Amino acid sequence: MTHDPVHLDQPVGTPTSEPQNVLAAISWTLLVTVMLGGYALLRLLSTGDNLTEHEEQFFRAGHGHAGVLAAVGILYSSYLGRTLLAARRQIGAWCVYLAGALMLSGGMFVHMTVGEAGEGSWGTTVTAFGGVVLTVAVLYLAWHLYRARHVSFISPGSGTRLEGVPHE
Repeated sequence: MTHDPVHLDQPVGTPTSEPQNVLAAISWTLLVTVMLGGYALLRLLSTGDNLTEHEEQFFRAGHGHAGVLAAVGILYSSYLGRTLLAARRQIGAWCVYLAGALMLSGGMFVHMTVGEAGEGSWGTTVTAFGGVVLTVAVLYLAWHLYRARHVSFISPGSGTRLEGVPHE
């Protein structure tokens, strides 16, 4: 079997690593952008550019959540490969996860710029909605991992079972 860059219409139950590799590569790249955000915060704090306490608090919160969610995005893409989802559905699920992560952390940055200390803003609304979207994405993955609990996945080309994948 030859492997094209991405088998979007691959049958359910046929393992492939291509969607996970592409999604993980994007996740790793997003992690680099979070590192650059940390550098930006460090420069703001060390050069004396004045951030209000409110701005600094929400910059740190948005940055911290973005970092954790970027790292979890790498895991999310990996675990999608342990489900019976077709490649298109794996990509869709990861995109929903990404949207939720961007809304959750991005809403904090929005609140940093347009919100007031001690009050809500549309940034806090975006953050809350992002949390709901992330919850749906994580529960979707968990459900499909549960559904695949009795399936052994074979590493393409090697004939060996992937470690850590539940099987009977």
